[in-house]
Amino acid sequence: MTRATVRRPRPTSARAAIAVSGVLLVGAYLLGAAISGRLSPLARRPLLDGTLTPTAYRWVDPPPALAAQNEAPTPGTFRVKVTDAGSRTAVFSTEDTQATVILEKGAFPQAPGQNAVEVTVTPIATSEVSPADPPLRLVGNAVRIDATYVPSGDAAQVQPDTARAVLVYPIVLSQHASHSIVSSPDGTSWTPAETNDLPSIQQADALIPTLAYVAVAEEPGASPSGSGSGVNMAATVGIAVAIVALLVVLFLTLRPRSTSE
Repeated sequence: MTRATVRRPRPTSARAAIAVSGVLLVGAYLLGAAISGRLSPLARRPLLDGTLTPTAYRWVDPPPALAAQNEAPTPGTFRVKVTDAGSRTAVFSTEDTQATVILEKGAFPQAPGQNAVEVTVTPIATSEVSPADPPLRLVGNAVRIDATYVPSGDAAQVQPDTARAVLVYPIVLSQHASHSIVSSPDGTSWTPAETNDLPSIQQADALIPTLAYVAVAEEPGASPSGSGSGVNMAATVGIAVAIVALLVVLFLTLRPRSTSE
């Protein structure tokens, strides 16, 4: 007499499934890490860390609808030590974290008798500076950055490609807009920089040629200018594909098998 029997998965099949699962998960993580490594240093966040919820933007001169709830942005004054080889690497952020300045080693050259550079970051209203050339328009606050040697008080000029500005910008209504860091030596004409734009956290960062004035400019109707959004999408798709493959392998490996004796 023939009867149907149900056999449990073999231990070797279970071990194989676990091994394959581990390989796929490690591959997914490495894929995400490799892609995120191409982003700006400020865009590299741990995988599966969730989406950051930005805090309310602080305006120097808020729109009337936001004036009642607005808090004033915070300025900041910082010092970076200067040696015979120039200034040391430094990262400065205002207390509200709306403005960050990253200085590479040697950003300020050594000057005789000087032991530090004092950097002052002051948020200002965009009405105090000239507008950007269309189609760009300044959004949020502008920021004035002053740098002087200590103890002389003489102006300190930053070396090319050694200073990076990281600015938070307010939530805007434009659905398809790019944001660029723009800089100006005097607040009258603005030069856009190649920018990493992270709309999910309203943050943009770029190398800037001068410290004097920086701001975020928006170009309505354009695709995001930075690599963040496109690369993050590629990472998400790659991880999703790896997870689907993992589920298929587990289903095919661990499902009960029916045989006849």
